[in-house]
Amino acid sequence: MTTKRLLRKLRAEVRVFRVDHRGNTAVFLSLALVPVVVAIGAAVDYSRANSAKAQMQAAADSAALYAAVGNYSSDSQRVTAGTRAFNANYQPQFTSASPSVTIANNAITVTATGNVSTTLLGVVGINTVKVSAASTAQIGGGTTACVLALQTTNDAIFVHGSAGLKANCGIYSNSTSSNGIDFDGDSITTATSISVVGNYVKDSQASVTPTPRTAVTAMTDPLASLAAPSNATASCDHNGYEYKSGMPPLNPGVYCGGINIDGSTTATFNPGTYIIRGGQFNIGSSATVNGQGVFFYLTGQDANLNQGSSSNMNFTAPTSGTYKGILFFQDRAANTFANQFGGSSNSVIQGTVYFPNGTAEINCNGTVGASADWTAWVVKRLQLDSSATLQVTSKYSGSATPVPDALTAMLCGQKPFLMK
Repeated sequence: MTTKRLLRKLRAEVRVFRVDHRGNTAVFLSLALVPVVVAIGAAVDYSRANSAKAQMQAAADSAALYAAVGNYSSDSQRVTAGTRAFNANYQPQFTSASPSVTIANNAITVTATGNVSTTLLGVVGINTVKVSAASTAQIGGGTTACVLALQTTNDAIFVHGSAGLKANCGIYSNSTSSNGIDFDGDSITTATSISVVGNYVKDSQASVTPTPRTAVTAMTDPLASLAAPSNATASCDHNGYEYKSGMPPLNPGVYCGGINIDGSTTATFNPGTYIIRGGQFNIGSSATVNGQGVFFYLTGQDANLNQGSSSNMNFTAPTSGTYKGILFFQDRAANTFANQFGGSSNSVIQGTVYFPNGTAEINCNGTVGASADWTAWVVKRLQLDSSATLQVTSKYSGSATPVPDALTAMLCGQKPFLMK
């Protein structure tokens, strides 16, 4: 029954009550009317309250986004902008509301409350219904990152000695520690943004640009739902595979006991999925490995990557399918030694390196990843040693290797987003 029909019925009952002079009728009817009034009042007044809350929430969302993505020179300007945006978008119908705009942890929060006056619920002593709304948005529309260290303790990112970490995109550490990022020695780190959930430490000789933002909100693992390949536990196609000079190209399949590429040889990997189970993917010193549209899944005991010094790695990730844009994926249950990258400046690592429970260690004397269109690093921990340099590029548009759908927001920041 609609609210209007309920009201018409109530009026009819009241008219009967007014003209009927029989004593018992008045008593019983008055008692019967109480629950009817309460029921109708609840329907009418809570409908008004829900409408007011929806309007208030929409205005808070709009205000938070407006204040977060604008180019302002101070926090006070953002607060003013958020307040004005809320007032411009909120059209009070059942209650007025004054917003509160606050900034903390590189995010802006807009809250508002109001009291909707009741109509019929006053019969039972409920004169107002309180409504509220809250919305939070990351300042800048959401920090982009091409390097994400997932470890929440100690130094999730360690740039050691004379190493260099150079990214024309963002660097992000989820560590809550006071040394969540450690800039050591005379290392050089440059990026479009550097963010850490906890804090960072920096030696006096270390160069860091820009100044890291601290106490930011942790970034969730964007690939957390990526499943292992369906043939990850299939029968072995090869056991202890060793590639020597002059052998034919390698084909996709299950390589039990790992793959060993002899030093000073050139090996080509045909497109497809390579399961490396229970052994190391070892690329010997001065070797060259090539592969277009390849995906490597490392699983089982000792399944990690070991790239020897002065070797060339020229790999690009698949362009379609489940593992589009994913180059390396180490099993989440992995508990192995660090994955070593020791290539030369000519190496191409084009795609995503995903070690959710592993360390990526850059330990060469050259530059890793310099020639790729783009590389994304989502790892538990990132460490750069001695004079190694990691170059992370972000030429996503026009690249033959597409960005994984799950990484689009993290890498490209397509649009501003509400945090809650």
